[in-house]
Amino acid sequence: MKRLVFCASLFILLTFGLSAQSSTDQTAKAKALIQRAQRYAAEHEYASAAQYLQQAYDMSPTTFDCNTTQLLGVSYYMMEDNPMAIKFLELAVKCESKKDALARMYIYLSDSYLDMDNYTKAVDNSIKAISNSADDKAKSVLYEELANMHFENKENDSKAAEKTIDAMQKSVAHYLKHLSVTEDEVMQGLVKNEALGNKYFNLTWFASAFNMKFTMQNSIIKSALSGNKDAIGYCQENSIAYKDAIVEPTSSSKDDKAATALIEEALLHASKEQYASIIPKLEKAYRMSPAMFDGKTYQLMGLSYFKNKNYTLAIKYFERAAQFDADKEDLYFIYSTLGEAYYNQKNYPNALINAEKALYLANGDDDVLKCSLRLANIFYAQKNYESTVDSYQNAIRYYLMIHSISNADVMKGKVKDKFLADTHMKLTSLLKDLKRGEESDHHLEKAALCGNVRALEILKKAGGK
Repeated sequence: MKRLVFCASLFILLTFGLSAQSSTDQTAKAKALIQRAQRYAAEHEYASAAQYLQQAYDMSPTTFDCNTTQLLGVSYYMMEDNPMAIKFLELAVKCESKKDALARMYIYLSDSYLDMDNYTKAVDNSIKAISNSADDKAKSVLYEELANMHFENKENDSKAAEKTIDAMQKSVAHYLKHLSVTEDEVMQGLVKNEALGNKYFNLTWFASAFNMKFTMQNSIIKSALSGNKDAIGYCQENSIAYKDAIVEPTSSSKDDKAATALIEEALLHASKEQYASIIPKLEKAYRMSPAMFDGKTYQLMGLSYFKNKNYTLAIKYFERAAQFDADKEDLYFIYSTLGEAYYNQKNYPNALINAEKALYLANGDDDVLKCSLRLANIFYAQKNYESTVDSYQNAIRYYLMIHSISNADVMKGKVKDKFLADTHMKLTSLLKDLKRGEESDHHLEKAALCGNVRALEILKKAGGK
């Protein structure tokens, strides 16, 4: 009896050990498949990523954490496999806590449900995406997409008109917040913004489709005042005097004089670079009489906010300054500072747009050098390393011209220069990562010749001179 019990116990232990070993093997295989899938996903090869992730999931579901589950859902989403995308994205939103990640997943879920003609769930997930978005510009985009959903479902929803217009109005409202402007300022003709004009025009279109004449008339005027060309053309064709709708800010001659005096005080502070003191003066002057503000005053207001690191308001007033007639030098300053302000907000697409405008308006080699370095920073932040390299190389070319340095002198070791040493070292690292080894070595040599300590150490260890 004891022998039988012993044998049975041994069998159970062996079976358990084999099972545990099998489970461990399965986990290891699943992890290997996940790593392979991650490499495919990094190359945007989502079909392969989904294939290996699904194999890993079938093999060992417990191996999946929230990020891996999300990656599988996103991979199916990119493949337009809506049912599978929904399955794994629904699992992922249950374990994710970061709002920005939740917002993205709810957007993908909304798109997937919409492709399957499930408007109810598409709308529900779109609303969840909005509630998890912190950025007003993103909310504006999502509300416009929500308006389109309601409009497309108008045959099945008796309240589609109300929902469509409400969503589009919220899209406009959030874009106004993003620009830090008000509808009163739009009606004063103070805001010229293409994207805002497009939003008002889309609101006009929806209102027209539902025969909501008051909303249509109101929004087409605001679209035209914001600079939308289609809206301006419509107003002209239909004899709508949109410029007559401009609400002039009320101010007395006394207010005008007081505002002018405050502007002059602000200019005095500007001559002493006392930017913190400028802001309250100009804000008070603006409240008294906005009509006293010209492009130069808006530019000064933008600069004061920029110097005080309030980039949102700096952008607001520099954007206004750009709407006035300005000479090339002023426009260069406006767009280059806008590029920096957007960069500091990590809004790299707008930073790039303005930095490229500044480069086009550059007044000389010094400006081109500054623009090239600014573009290098923006491209690097966007992980566009090829363009980062081009920008740094352009910066070096202009630096050499400005300082009358020849490449021959650099290669002879006659030039010791910190800017050249550091920039060549940056190019060494970038080109190495881009698998451009010979070019990387060439810049490493130049960095060492110009005095970069790290480059000298690398060459010394490699047996170089």
